[in-house]
Amino acid sequence: MRLLPSDPDIETIVSRIKSGDIDLQPDFQRGEVWSRAKKQRLVDSVLRDWHVPPIHVIEDVQTRKQEVLDGQQRLVAIRDFIDGEFALDGEIEPIDDGLATLHGSKYRDLPEVWKRRFNQFTIRLFRIVDYRPGEPGELFFRLNQPTSLTGAEQRNAFFGPVRAQIKGLVEALDEMGLGKDFLGFSNSRMAYDDVLSRVALSLERGSLDAKVKSSDLIELYRSEAPLAPETTRLIHESLKLFGDTRDHRSVEMKFNKATLSTWLLFTVRCLMRDYDWMSAETLANFMNYFESARLLGSLQSEQVASLAPSEWLFNVYESRSTARVADVSSVLLRDATLWLVFDDFIAALDGSIARPEIDQLRSAFAQDSSTGQPLEDDSVARRLVENGWGRLA
Repeated sequence: MRLLPSDPDIETIVSRIKSGDIDLQPDFQRGEVWSRAKKQRLVDSVLRDWHVPPIHVIEDVQTRKQEVLDGQQRLVAIRDFIDGEFALDGEIEPIDDGLATLHGSKYRDLPEVWKRRFNQFTIRLFRIVDYRPGEPGELFFRLNQPTSLTGAEQRNAFFGPVRAQIKGLVEALDEMGLGKDFLGFSNSRMAYDDVLSRVALSLERGSLDAKVKSSDLIELYRSEAPLAPETTRLIHESLKLFGDTRDHRSVEMKFNKATLSTWLLFTVRCLMRDYDWMSAETLANFMNYFESARLLGSLQSEQVASLAPSEWLFNVYESRSTARVADVSSVLLRDATLWLVFDDFIAALDGSIARPEIDQLRSAFAQDSSTGQPLEDDSVARRLVENGWGRLA
């Protein structure tokens, strides 16, 4: 099998499609599945003179006609735009001033200079010739093996100030020895970048009561504005405090992305509240206490027990750490569990440390316990928002 490259322009390719020289719908191809938004992004890329992946066609040795092996959806999008099936979206980020003036225009309405720009855009096209029967199918399989990127890997393509800041924090995390052995999971697929970017966005918002969506993180990375210095300082100090617990830990604790985010936000909130008594040793002792209590399913404080049975608390913490981990109620319930257990931990000490101000937290649980009905986690989460517990302060 040989692949012969050429670089025809769009006008030539569309002409060959309409004349039947290029078949967009051979038997092995799927139907036309791209959404309008995806087609508009391809057109946007062409008009910006950006890269479009190559097209692969199989050439019939007798008729010289070509069947599209790979690139069908791209060619359909180009053909449909020229045929007026959809309009240009001039509001795709990052905004291009020239394209913004053309927002809503169909191909026939474009100024001649833009039509020419579109028509003269070249796409690398590989003609597949001299092939044995099974070779094109094998190539198609290899070209289309799943290569989906994680959200963090996609955001890593935005070369802005936020990307650099998050990378700096991940490097600091590594230098502090907070790797797989300490945390329980590695930075495979940029997992640490994902956790720290979510923590950073929550701090930028000053709240936990809004869902951190993938689109929100993309906007954060896409922005030309860096994270606030206070945001990066708090995360860095939280990581350092976390790392310094190593010498004081007696109970092994492993994290996943959800629980690491919750523990970092807990530590950050302690720093924001100026708990100067929150040393690495105190934090380590609390981590030991929390993990022991979780494994045993018991707490010491009667006040906490009157608000929420320990078994219920830890069941919610665990279930909300493995499912629906990104929704607001899961984030708030994990955070609330940590603080209630922390209150229990402080109460069990000799009284030298003042108990934290968490009346908003207690009242969210008390309203359920006062009814005598079983606690409902979503109801508690809703009252946590209403009581203002989601505000980071």
